[in-house]
Amino acid sequence: MDQFHRMNFWDAPRSILTNHLTWLWLLIGFLFLPFAAWQTVIPLAAWLAPIFLLRFSRLSRRALVALPLIFLAFAAGNTITSRGLAFNLLGFLGNNLLKALLWTLPYAADRLIGSRLKGWTRLLVFPMAFTVVDWIMSLLRVSSSGSPAYSQYDNLALMQIVSVIGMWGLTFLIMWCASTVNELWEHGFDWRPVRGMVGVFVGVLLGALLFGSARLTFAAPDATTVPVAAVTGDSAISRAAAGAIDMNFGQSTDAERAAVRPTFERTVNLMLARTETALRGGARIVGWEEGSGTVLEEDKQQTLDRAAALAKQYGAYLEVSLGVLTRTGALPFLRNQSILIDPVGRVLWIYDKSHLVPFDEAFFTIPGNEVLPVADTPYGRLSTAICYDTYFPPLLRQAGQNGVDILITPANDTPMYAESAAAMDRMRAVENGVALVRPTGHGLTIITDSEGRVLGSQNYFTDSSGILLTTVPVHGVRTIYSRVGDLFAYLCAAGLMLLAGWVLLRRGRLAAAAARLVPNSR
Repeated sequence: MDQFHRMNFWDAPRSILTNHLTWLWLLIGFLFLPFAAWQTVIPLAAWLAPIFLLRFSRLSRRALVALPLIFLAFAAGNTITSRGLAFNLLGFLGNNLLKALLWTLPYAADRLIGSRLKGWTRLLVFPMAFTVVDWIMSLLRVSSSGSPAYSQYDNLALMQIVSVIGMWGLTFLIMWCASTVNELWEHGFDWRPVRGMVGVFVGVLLGALLFGSARLTFAAPDATTVPVAAVTGDSAISRAAAGAIDMNFGQSTDAERAAVRPTFERTVNLMLARTETALRGGARIVGWEEGSGTVLEEDKQQTLDRAAALAKQYGAYLEVSLGVLTRTGALPFLRNQSILIDPVGRVLWIYDKSHLVPFDEAFFTIPGNEVLPVADTPYGRLSTAICYDTYFPPLLRQAGQNGVDILITPANDTPMYAESAAAMDRMRAVENGVALVRPTGHGLTIITDSEGRVLGSQNYFTDSSGILLTTVPVHGVRTIYSRVGDLFAYLCAAGLMLLAGWVLLRRGRLAAAAARLVPNSR
């Protein structure tokens, strides 16, 4: 008779249960996930989801069953929160499934490393692991979008800690809360055995809030301001221009280009007309929505000459954002550029978008060199980045390192991501101590100060004027994060590796000790 029990299909899910509530914790954690990022964000959901998912993981007997279920919860949650966005197959795999896999890794670390530790070392494995995963995604083309840190964008006081340790500090706090609550839970919510752990977490959280409140109250931005304007286009005109471009446009003939030139000229004419309106209103710095002027490469100089004439006439700085259609004969053929023109009509920079949306824009757009330009002006030092660039904190940290005062980030979003995308730019402003001008098509245009206060906003779909005019401080602030960079993330990575090494070393010693206790068989 076979002495080994052969598990049937239903034995595996039954075996992960240690009590009848285990599945409930998985379900509750999953239900919070769609509200923790991107659309319909409920800030508290980002704190609650990992508490219940971590509880499920720790109560489950079989990691090989529990971890795939957590992956499926993240994958389903990502799919729900990205509803309405048109993904191709590669985009779905990258944005939903790959991120779900990466966000499952901290739960695996808690099972493999944390379960073999006690006390403080066990407590810190999960928040360090999640912070490291969050950080790694920002270094890769995966991007930092969807990070739980972005869910806290409306808590200005708490968000100020990113000026010291970056968004990784927010991620760490959220996940530290999850591991602390689970320690308390495992002691039947008797706080006495874990009062030190609970007390330190609560103290750090309150300290972060007090620091943020003090910074907002006593370190307000400079009172000297400059009028700025964010200019956006018209949906119908931009759709007509986009509809005239196909994947083979890089091989277009002279006749084909001449036929669509009037369609493209309408985008430029509209943006120049709205720019002049903003300049008449007193704007001294104007930024255009991403790619709002569509031009053939041979018409680019004429467009710049027209913009330069306006800059000279009104003594202003204009950043025009163009989609330049080149003749490459193959993919890619488009240049997504932001070009700064000074009050005497000189071009101070031509910046090509560096980070292109994978599986979509990356197919037909020529990438830039990942170096943010700077220009010194009477209104402070200016710089720029374009839309998806801002999803990558290491790239945007160049603004803080270069002492930038005002950062212009032209964007073109989708309606369902309007607020979350704007939240990412706000966090970059606080991290690097810069005022933010974000002219946005099909989304939310915002202008903020260096502490993330929204000085002006405009919804592309409810305000047809296409002009947002306000003032911003001309002096930014130098932040600790802009100097030390991702030091906190490095420390989390180092701490996690040390704990993993300690676990492996101790297991090796235990195995060696056990081997010495086994009697010689000969």
